[in-house]
Amino acid sequence: VKITEDGVFFKSPLDGKNLFLGPKESMKIQESLGADIIFAFDECTPPIADINYIIKAIEKTHKWAKVCLKVKKNKDQSLFGIIQGSKFRNLRKESAKFISSLNFDGFGIGGDLGEDKKTTKDILDWTIPVLPENKPRHLLGIGKIENIIPIIKGGVDLFDCTVPTHYARRGIA
Repeated sequence: VKITEDGVFFKSPLDGKNLFLGPKESMKIQESLGADIIFAFDECTPPIADINYIIKAIEKTHKWAKVCLKVKKNKDQSLFGIIQGSKFRNLRKESAKFISSLNFDGFGIGGDLGEDKKTTKDILDWTIPVLPENKPRHLLGIGKIENIIPIIKGGVDLFDCTVPTHYARRGIA
């Protein structure tokens, strides 16, 4: 995987071909899928990333957010911008202010949400107050049963998680 200012280069897991995905390609794919809610292209930083890497990733995410808004064609789909910033208060607030200043239909809170529930709560406490109350807020990648009530009380309207499908595949649910 190689992440550039324009997008991501990677090898296909199916045939090994070199592929590229950027904000324009992401919007085209999501629009063709017909999803009700689609998300702006972003760079989700790993928990081990240092602050300098995270700052650069936020800059790309913000640049790509503007491209996604510009190229989106399907008016029946809601486009959500994604807030990044890892576990850094100032970066989360900066990203939330920037993304909420754009004409998105809602907002995704993404990236590294911390290694424990307290850090996730802190991230929500820093981010949610910056976002407009009249647009939905989506927490990306969180949705275990025990997390649902705290994140709703924290101001999150929507969330997603792969846990239910993992549980179902393994006969747990």
